[in-house]
Amino acid sequence: MSWSCGVPHGTLWKTASTPPTRPRAPTRAERFALSLSLGDWVRRDFVWDISTLVLVRTEDWHATWVSWRENGEWWGWYVNFQRPMIRIPTGIQTMDLMLDIVVAPDRRWRWKDEDEFEALVSQGIIDNDEACRVRREAADVIRQLDANLAPFNHPWHSWRPNPDWGLPHLPSGWDCLT
Repeated sequence: MSWSCGVPHGTLWKTASTPPTRPRAPTRAERFALSLSLGDWVRRDFVWDISTLVLVRTEDWHATWVSWRENGEWWGWYVNFQRPMIRIPTGIQTMDLMLDIVVAPDRRWRWKDEDEFEALVSQGIIDNDEACRVRREAADVIRQLDANLAPFNHPWHSWRPNPDWGLPHLPSGWDCLT
């Protein structure tokens, strides 16, 4: 099954952050690893700074984001490695595995957050089998990109959301995971 969702510039979203009850670790990788190990993060509000269309298939260990700057200029692709999405009573659940690939409009790509991925592996938050699975998925994505296969061969850069859709908002009960 394939899914897609739009996240327009200006969308309010929540992300995990270090709780005020303990010192903030010096690096982002250490902060994520510690928060995941302790399970004590707090959620903070942030504003999405770029318009994004998220393309994902339920069995994939990644989602491909197609993004545009506020002026409408195509930003490129962002490949977010994550656990496969599953439906839960309050929506969809996944876990960001921190490793990413950033792809410019000219198709040049680079790794992002390799240190954060390795921190989760070294802390045992991601086990070796899962880490190998993510690395294989990343190699497959790079092959798709190099071979100009979907979704990298579609004219996503010309897609635009209907401006009447407005900004999404979190429904009540969004934070209930049962």
